Amino acid sequence: MNTSPILQKKYGAVQLFSGLGVVLLFVFLVMGSLIISKLGLLGALVLLGLPFGVALLMSLWSFPKAGIWLSLIMGFLLSGISRYVNAPWGLSIDIFLTLSLLIVLINKSIQVKWKNANTDVVIFSLVWMGYLVLEIFNPAGNGFEAWFYAMRGIGFYQALAVPLVYLLFPEEKDFHTFLNLLIFLSLLGTAWGFRQQIFGVDAAEYRWLWDEEHHEEHVLHGVLRVFSFYSDAGQFGASQAMMALLTGILALGPFSWARRLYYLILAVVFFLGFAISGTRGALAVPLFGGLAYLVTTRNFKVLFAGLSAMILVFVILKYTFLFQGVEQVRRMRTALDPNNRSLEVRLENQVTFGRYLADKPFGGGIGTAGFWGARFNPNSLMARTATDSWYVKIWAETGIVGLAIHLSFLGFVLGKGGAVCMGLKDPRRKTFAMAIYASIVGVIFSSYGNQVFGQMPTGMIMNLAIPFLFLIPTWFEKNTKK
Repeated sequence: MNTSPILQKKYGAVQLFSGLGVVLLFVFLVMGSLIISKLGLLGALVLLGLPFGVALLMSLWSFPKAGIWLSLIMGFLLSGISRYVNAPWGLSIDIFLTLSLLIVLINKSIQVKWKNANTDVVIFSLVWMGYLVLEIFNPAGNGFEAWFYAMRGIGFYQALAVPLVYLLFPEEKDFHTFLNLLIFLSLLGTAWGFRQQIFGVDAAEYRWLWDEEHHEEHVLHGVLRVFSFYSDAGQFGASQAMMALLTGILALGPFSWARRLYYLILAVVFFLGFAISGTRGALAVPLFGGLAYLVTTRNFKVLFAGLSAMILVFVILKYTFLFQGVEQVRRMRTALDPNNRSLEVRLENQVTFGRYLADKPFGGGIGTAGFWGARFNPNSLMARTATDSWYVKIWAETGIVGLAIHLSFLGFVLGKGGAVCMGLKDPRRKTFAMAIYASIVGVIFSSYGNQVFGQMPTGMIMNLAIPFLFLIPTWFEKNTKK
């Protein structure tokens, strides 16, 4: 029976592709066997992850925004996941952000306005990253590997994320995606924290507490300082306090009563999450963030009422023993004790750093202090002296020059952010701006007591929240209320 030329061509194409499929499958099996024989279980995991990697590349190629959202998600989850599966999960953020930027650069079908990234915040971020690159040549450092691991949270993620937000997220709907994802992930953290509080830690968390010696700062007088799936209780408490402040301000906004009730419930839940963390330093988040909100309202009645409430809380904690039976309140109360031994140790450590850095204007080198210092040069003075504060860490590793650059950037964010909030006329946009701005201010000031600003997930949140704040005035006026 005769067949048409078209059918013959299709049949031939099917045979060709079938043959290629057999060859590729054979090659994959041979290469897979070699990889597994050389790398063992790690090789098998690589092969299993290969299809997911291909699918991820295909998804990001057409939707590079997903790389930013995945970075935010991993910022929340990586510390918790690492307690169950030991792997370099932090590098996933590098991969997602780098792939998103590369795809924006090479995929011509992705339409972006490059002029949107020509902003002062992007320039600040790139200048800061440029300074960090020069730190590679700091003779006091621990080498390139230590620099590579440590610089990522200090400036690399910022240098990638900030311009990507300007390029990919210019619309109001993008901000709402960010806000909703932030609320969802934070609620997940709260729920996990209450699971620890009520039912206790699981086997992996127990091992992290006791075998890896984190119990000294997390089990005080037999009471657990809840850390959820965050890096530690300090980061969990600061993040929850920030979310309580953000949603609390939104609850005062010009929204429907149902929407305001929703935000109010969230604020209470996040405040309880902050309370069970037993974190003293996080008190600075609602204190300074709330003050920033009151100032940007430009309403003197509201400002007076808010300041009165803050003074009342301070007096209760400082000069009374009210609620002393609550462990979390007792711990917060110690933050206001000038004779607190923890504060004295921190001041002594700063004196130690001051002596060491006296002739080092560019610091002791990135990756010489804290966790990475202990890993790459554990016996050095930099590694043995706790930095505690984010700003002490920046000073110790990048010197007075680096600290001046970093503080100038944060000062610029505080100044311009406040001006943006006070300059907005639309009540909805103004409320969103004030909520984000107050959260940023709270994190900046709380970072004096702990390394909040550069740790995950807060570090990734700040890298997105800062450009989002400055994008709010560019939104088109819309009558539809969210």
